[in-house]
Amino acid sequence: MRYLRRTAVVAAVLGTCLGVCVTVLPAAAAAPGGHRARTERVSVTADGAEANGESGQGKISGDGRVVVFSSGAGNLIPGDTRKGGPFVKDLRTGRVERVAVATDGTPADGSTWDAAVSGNGRYVVFSSDATNLVPGGNPTGSTEVYVRDRWTRRTEILIGDPKQARVDNSEPSISADGRYVAFLSTRSDLVPGDTNNARDVFVKDRWRGTVKRVSVASDGTQGDGESISPVISANGSRVGFKSRASNLVPQAGTGKELLARPRARVFYAHELRTGRTELAAHSLTGSKVAVLTDIGLSPDGRYALFMSANSDIVAGDTNHTADAFATDLRTGDTRRLSVAADGAEANGMSYGHVAMSADNRYAFFTSAASNLVPGDTNGKEDVFVRDLRTGAVQRVNVASDGAQANEFSLNFGVDLSGRTAVFDSAAGNLVPKDTNGGGDVFLRHLR
Repeated sequence: MRYLRRTAVVAAVLGTCLGVCVTVLPAAAAAPGGHRARTERVSVTADGAEANGESGQGKISGDGRVVVFSSGAGNLIPGDTRKGGPFVKDLRTGRVERVAVATDGTPADGSTWDAAVSGNGRYVVFSSDATNLVPGGNPTGSTEVYVRDRWTRRTEILIGDPKQARVDNSEPSISADGRYVAFLSTRSDLVPGDTNNARDVFVKDRWRGTVKRVSVASDGTQGDGESISPVISANGSRVGFKSRASNLVPQAGTGKELLARPRARVFYAHELRTGRTELAAHSLTGSKVAVLTDIGLSPDGRYALFMSANSDIVAGDTNHTADAFATDLRTGDTRRLSVAADGAEANGMSYGHVAMSADNRYAFFTSAASNLVPGDTNGKEDVFVRDLRTGAVQRVNVASDGAQANEFSLNFGVDLSGRTAVFDSAAGNLVPKDTNGGGDVFLRHLR
């Protein structure tokens, strides 16, 4: 398994990008605020020994205490003979624990992926095809979503009891309080009237035990195409998803020409309280646009975050490559994030994840551009943070002394304050004594 998904991500963007995607690059920046910024490695054992396998896909809890990540290492936990799977690192104690285990502690006997963590680090959700995580197992060999309660040491299946063989429940996203889990499913028996024979996005209320399909129009009409990549806002108010359906927001048109492109997906946001579904990424004229790679929502659900190669989303977009954007779902206004402090357009493509702090001030994104900060000369993909009040931009994936990474960095996660970020990197110069020759997960204290 490859934990740093650089090749797949770049290929997906290039396959969808219609313009010229330039990849050039440059170096460091100081931290805002009065505290000294520093970088440390997360994917290490409790006593600080480096992992003997590649690690990546790091995500951080909203309170900044817990990091969940995947690793192929076999030495992260003493006596743990099973390689691979998601792990959790407590940043205060240094303790590392395996996530994909049954309530009695038995490790999963299958593959595990898509791990996500609640705001206080208590709950970790993940997808797995294991057969031994809950009583009764998983006799059909389906992909299921599981919830691990780290405080009670209990593991439960999110849906379970499949009426159909070989179903796929996956791609979980959890609200900060652990109440809501958004997920993708191929099942047609989760809600009445599911007859579209397509993958849909659902939300389970874990407190009430109810399941709701959210990849529907505001009037409840089911989508006429598949929906994927669910993401729920930290406060549980909105769910975002990508879809090939043409009938979810009729006022924006069907987008038939756009959806004729095999990889094209449109970004929608569904408000759980009202049931309203709206177009989350659109052109200046309100028409549908294709989004690339990951999508996101601000913690309060107000902003839709995405990457797109379309040049008609904001005025003056002439760089002919993919950029990071944020759409205000209250006003409909869209802002381009991947620009330099002086407003200069990025000279390289941006792709992957986009995130925002809880106060909606700091926006995070990945870019191959070399002109977003001074001194960026490493020729590698970097993670950036933009202060939306001041316009200041700085690099996240640098060493404690500000040295730029000597390899690419991707797949970041941010706590609610925006002060702490984790990221995956193949760089070997971000911390001292990094000699394992593989990808690692790093933590950057920004301020």
